[in-house]
Amino acid sequence: MPRARLLRTIRLLGALCVLASCSACAGVANTLVAPHDEYSAYRNVRTARGFEQRLRASSQYLQAYPNGRWAHDVRPWFDRAEARYWSRREESYEGLAEYLALLPRGPHAARAELELRLHRKNVEASSSSDIVERAREQEARLARIARERETARDSFGTWLGRLLEIQTWGDRTSALDSEFLFAWRIDKPRARCVDDRCAKLVELPFELPGGNDLAKRVMLFEVVVMLRDGVVVETRIEGPGLFSRLFEASKLESVSHDDTKARSRAIRFATEFVSGAAESRLPSSRCSVPCDPPEVMKRSCDGWYLHAAAAEDAASDDVIVIRGPLTQRP
Repeated sequence: MPRARLLRTIRLLGALCVLASCSACAGVANTLVAPHDEYSAYRNVRTARGFEQRLRASSQYLQAYPNGRWAHDVRPWFDRAEARYWSRREESYEGLAEYLALLPRGPHAARAELELRLHRKNVEASSSSDIVERAREQEARLARIARERETARDSFGTWLGRLLEIQTWGDRTSALDSEFLFAWRIDKPRARCVDDRCAKLVELPFELPGGNDLAKRVMLFEVVVMLRDGVVVETRIEGPGLFSRLFEASKLESVSHDDTKARSRAIRFATEFVSGAAESRLPSSRCSVPCDPPEVMKRSCDGWYLHAAAAEDAASDDVIVIRGPLTQRP
């Protein structure tokens, strides 16, 4: 856009803001004059699903744009969240590896690397070569399982976000966003359709602390698109023990379906996770609807509908259902 035309556009936006007393106009003007790459980095912060994903996106934004247009919004939250995240991980070898995996250039990255190096030197100074090798293998293993847990947690959040961002309800699947279609149709395993139900299976192995077979887990869920007369009318995420696996990957605590207290904590955590992801689309202040067991959450407004239901037994699935306003009527 030519500079003169850009300046005229900004002046017009300012005039409209004065006339309408609309505080959102400043955000629109900021978006127009901000570099595209900076706005994309800031959008990653705003749309992040889950604490760790937002922490990483905030760090990446501040590293790239320390004096950026939205740094004053991002930095206060990041400073508090990073300090809390570091305090929970600085005391353990595994925690240091997890910190570096999430924030390789974070404020405490240099200290984490130093602590790990000191640990290795102490091991090398006091142990034989085979013990040193085992320590290195353990370090690599801890970093790997930390990444696997992060992947499981973030993959669930990413798919939930994709469903909440659909804008073409009532249209054919070919009208879905290109990013959604790539993940849906190209990434393996590809989605498969039977009648009016199309589903993609997502299988994400991870491991809890402990290092034995009992610590191995798999987050398994289907991303389902329901059709009517060939157009999209409903989406779902459903899987066995899904809420428990999400809690385990996030909190590193084991959950058995027979353990009522642990299962309740997992359901409560998953409900808060889904609520946070849905807040911008269906704010709780005006969209919350009373729900009946086994539902644990229900929201409805502006043509959107979401409900989450916990399985009543180990043979059933935890389910999240999302519908949006139909742009075309099937």
